[in-house]
Amino acid sequence: MLKENNVETHSNEGRKEACKTFLEQTKLLVTLASAFVVAPAAMIPLFSGTGRIMASQDVITRFFWAELAFIFSVLAGYFTIATIAGSQHRNDFNVYRPGTRIISIIQILAYLFGLWQFVQFLLLILKQTPH
Repeated sequence: MLKENNVETHSNEGRKEACKTFLEQTKLLVTLASAFVVAPAAMIPLFSGTGRIMASQDVITRFFWAELAFIFSVLAGYFTIATIAGSQHRNDFNVYRPGTRIISIIQILAYLFGLWQFVQFLLLILKQTPH
């Protein structure tokens, strides 16, 4: 009987460690996405046309979608963490639950989409700058 409890405890410890690692990675992705969220006041010179760059519709659209995707990634990260925290009181340390996996995948995809849009935004700006 003791051996069965030891195996169960060992298995539970592994799940706890997997949860800790998963939570750390989720928090890192939230931090990365947060770093790309630009304060709206910082973009006023760009969009008002007072700088060297003219804010075309495409530039504004790319910036808007990038920011929206990063904000969505941050929110999805918080929901991912909540799915883990919401099950810990039952000693259920399962990072493979469908809700956790789906929201985590959404978080990663939103971050990658935001990064792609931000790169496109930067490329549009670089095309406008005189060399």
